[in-house]
Amino acid sequence: MAQQQHRINVRTILTGVFAVAVTVFSFYLLHHFAEDVSLAEVVRDIRQTPTSHVLLAVLATAVSFTAIAFYEILAVRTAAPGRVSYLTASWAGVAGFAVSDVAGFHVLTGGALRYRVYSQKGLEVPLIGHIVALAWLSLWLGMAFTIGTALALFPDGALILKNLPAGAIRTLGFVVLGLFAIFLIWVATGQRAITLRGLRVGLPGGGTSALMLLAGVVDIGASAATLYILLPADTVNSLSGFFIVYISAVILGAISHSPGGLGVFEATIMAGLGVAGRSDVLGALLLYRFIYYFLPLVPVSLTLLFLEVTRGQRAIRQSIREIGRASEPLVPPIAAGVTFIGGLVLLLSGSLPESADRHEWIRSVLPLPFVESSHLLASLVGLALLVVAQALLRRRESAFYLAVLLLGAGAGFALTKGLDYVEAVLLLAIVLFLLPFRSAFYRKSGASVLTVTPAWLSVMVITVAAAVWLGFFAYRHVEYSNQLWWEFSWNGDAPRFLRTSVAVVAALFALGLYMLLNRRAIQVPALEPVPDNVRKLVAQSPDPDSTIALLGDKHFLVSEDESAFLMYGVSGGSFIAKGDPVGNRQEGEALAWRFREMADEGGYRTVFYSAKSDFLPLYLDMGLSILKIGEVARVDLSDFTLDVPQHKDMRYARRRAEKDGLSFAIVPKQEVPPLLPELRQVSDEWLAIKTGGEKRFALGYFKDDYISCFDCAVVRKDGEVVAFANILRGAQKNEMSIDLMRYRPKVSPVMMDFLFAEILLDAQAEGYKWFDLGAAPLAGLADHPLATSWNRIGTMIYQHGEEFYHFEGLRAFKEKFGPVWSPNYLACPGGLAVPKVLIDVTTLLSGGTMKVVRR
Repeated sequence: MAQQQHRINVRTILTGVFAVAVTVFSFYLLHHFAEDVSLAEVVRDIRQTPTSHVLLAVLATAVSFTAIAFYEILAVRTAAPGRVSYLTASWAGVAGFAVSDVAGFHVLTGGALRYRVYSQKGLEVPLIGHIVALAWLSLWLGMAFTIGTALALFPDGALILKNLPAGAIRTLGFVVLGLFAIFLIWVATGQRAITLRGLRVGLPGGGTSALMLLAGVVDIGASAATLYILLPADTVNSLSGFFIVYISAVILGAISHSPGGLGVFEATIMAGLGVAGRSDVLGALLLYRFIYYFLPLVPVSLTLLFLEVTRGQRAIRQSIREIGRASEPLVPPIAAGVTFIGGLVLLLSGSLPESADRHEWIRSVLPLPFVESSHLLASLVGLALLVVAQALLRRRESAFYLAVLLLGAGAGFALTKGLDYVEAVLLLAIVLFLLPFRSAFYRKSGASVLTVTPAWLSVMVITVAAAVWLGFFAYRHVEYSNQLWWEFSWNGDAPRFLRTSVAVVAALFALGLYMLLNRRAIQVPALEPVPDNVRKLVAQSPDPDSTIALLGDKHFLVSEDESAFLMYGVSGGSFIAKGDPVGNRQEGEALAWRFREMADEGGYRTVFYSAKSDFLPLYLDMGLSILKIGEVARVDLSDFTLDVPQHKDMRYARRRAEKDGLSFAIVPKQEVPPLLPELRQVSDEWLAIKTGGEKRFALGYFKDDYISCFDCAVVRKDGEVVAFANILRGAQKNEMSIDLMRYRPKVSPVMMDFLFAEILLDAQAEGYKWFDLGAAPLAGLADHPLATSWNRIGTMIYQHGEEFYHFEGLRAFKEKFGPVWSPNYLACPGGLAVPKVLIDVTTLLSGGTMKVVRR
C-alpha cells in the first residue's frame, strides 16, 4: 500500500474564506445599490462618456504607474544600491502592480513577478522581499498621508465621519500628519528598520523617505483622479471626501484579496458617495476598471512574453522549432490564464440575455430542449475550465487534453445555445494556441485535476459570484415567481439563468467538498526492507556515510545494472535525496536525473541534502541552486598523534579514564545482538537529558536491526557499558566514522574525549586513511557584506542560535582533533522555494512537524 502524506494550510483556507465572505457581502450591497438600474442603461451611459474624459483618465493612469515606477526605483536604491538598473526596477514595479491589481493576492502575484525579474539580475530572496516591502510601504504611506491631509484641511468633506464634529475630524487629520513628521525625523536621525512578518526591512534616510512618500501621494492621487474624471460631475460634492472614500475602497479591495477588488471596490465607492441606483456611476466604475486595471495589463503581458522569448534568441536563430523551447517555461501560466478567461466568458455569457434575432434562426434549426441543455452545459463547461486552468499551471498532461476537449465542447455549446459565434471563435483560438505546446504539459502523475488550492477555490467562488450577480442585475426587472424555475420557452432567458446558476453553484459546492475530503496527498512507494543489491553496494563504498541506507527509513532508486543506487525520502512538497548517488559515477548521474524527472512529473521539488563538491556541476545542470549548509570534519590519520600540544586534552582524558576505572573495547558485530538491551538502556538515559527526540533520515537512531549491522565501540565501568558508538567502515580502508554516540550522564567528565581518542587510535592502527567526525551545521559560511543573503542569514543563526542548538560548541569540540574541514551542500530549487525546502528537510530530519518546534 502506498504511503500518503497530507498537507493543509489553515491560514490559507481562512484567508480564502475571508476573501469570499467579504466579496459575497459586497456583491449583495452592490445588488442592493443597483436595484433600479438595468444593464442596457449602464451600457448606454458608458457609450455616452465623452472621449476627452476617457483620454484624461488614460493620462492619469499613466501618471499613476509612473509614480509606481519611481518608488520602485527608490526601493531598489535603498535595498540593493547599484545591483539593478533603474529601467529594470521601473519595469518590475509597473509589471508587479499591474498583475497584482488584476489577479488579487497582491503579495503572491506581484511578489512572484518581481522575483522573476530581480532574480535574473542576481538578487537574493531576502533582498527581493526587502524591495517589495519598501514599495508597498510607499503606497500605504501615500494613502495615509492623503487621508490625513484631507481630514486636516477639509474636515467637512469627510462623509464617512459626518457624525463627528469638524474640530475632532481636523484634529485627527493633524495627528496623522504629526505622525508622519515624527516618522521623517526618526528615519533622518539614524539607520532605522522595521519588521514585517519576520522580515527585517531597513528604512531609507529622511530625504529618500520623503521622496517615497511623495511618490505614494502622486500614485494614489493620479489613480483617484482616473475615477474622478469618469464620474458624473454631481456625484462628488467634496474632493477630500472623495479621496477618503476612494482610499477606503482600495484598502478594502486589497484586504479581501479579491481579483482587482472585484465587487468590494464598487460597493464601497457607491456606499461612500451615496450614489445608489445610478446607472451612470456604475458605467463610470466599469470604465475605470477597464482603463486602470486591464488596459495596463495588455502591454505588460505582451512585454513579458517578448522578454521570455528573446531570452532564448540564440535557440530561435537555430530553428523555428526552438522557439517553442525558448518560450515553453512561460506556456503553462499563459495557458492557465487564457483557459481561465475562456471559462469566465462562458459563465458570464450564461448570465446574460441572448440575441432575439439569433434565437429566431436557432429555433428554425434546433429543438428547444437541445438549446436549453446547451445553455446549461456551456456554463458547466465554463466552471470546469476554471478548474482545469490550475492543473495546466501544474503542467498536467491530462489537463491539456481535458482543456482542449472542454474548449471545443464550449465552442459547440456557444453556437447551439444562441449562435454566439464570437465566444466560439475565442474558445477555438485558445485551442489553437495550446496545440503547438503539447510538450509543455508532461506530468502524468501528481495531484488530481480536480484538486485545487484554497486560494484558487476562493477565486473561483468570487468569479461565480460575479457571474451570478451579473445575471440578477440583467434580469432584475423580471418579476420573480416559483413558476420561473419550470418555464421552458424560446424567450425564457431568465428561467434558463436561474437553473444554470443553481447547477453551477451546486457543482462548485461539490468541488469544495471534494477538496476538503481529498486533500492533496503525496504518493510514494511503501517502505520495504533494504534490498540486497543496496547492501552489497554499501559494503563496496569507500564512503562510510552510505551506510545510513541500512537504517530502513528510505526509498531507493537502483540502476539497471545494480552498480549504483540513490536513497531518498519525501517530506511536504519535496523529494529529498540523502547525499549523492552511491556506486558507479556514470550510472549514479543517470539515477540523479531519473530522480529529478520523477519528482518533476509529480510536481514536487527536487532536493539533494548533504551533497559533496564532486556532484555540484550535475546539480547545477539540473537547474538547482547550491546552498552551503555547513562543514564536515575529517581527520587525516596518516600523521595523527596524541603527542602534540593541541591534543593534550585527549592525553589527559586517557589518564583520567584509567583512574576512573573506564575501559575501551571494540565489540564485533556478531557479538552486538546480546548486548542490545544494555546499549538501549544507555541510549535511553542519554535521550532523557536531550530534547527534541531522535533525529532521522541523515542520522541513525536506535534500532536493533540497524545497530546489529556494525561493530560497536564500548566504554565500560565496573563491567557495565556506560558509553558506546557504532563504527561505520568504508571499503578499501578509506575512511571510518561513527553514527550513534550515546553515554550515561555524570559517569566521567572525560567520557567523550576518551571514547574519541581510543576510536581514532584504533582506526589508525587498522590502517584507515581518514576518520569522519561528522558535520558542523552552518559552520564556515561566508560572513561578508557582499556574500549571498543565505550565507549572511546562516552566519547570524550560527552566531546567535546557541539557545536552540550548540553550533559553535559542536564545531569547537571537533576542532580540537585537528581536522580538515570540507564543505557540505544542499542542492534545491532556488528563490521562493528555498524556505519551503528548508522546512521540508527539517521536518524529515526531525521525524515530524511537531518535533521541529521542540528544543
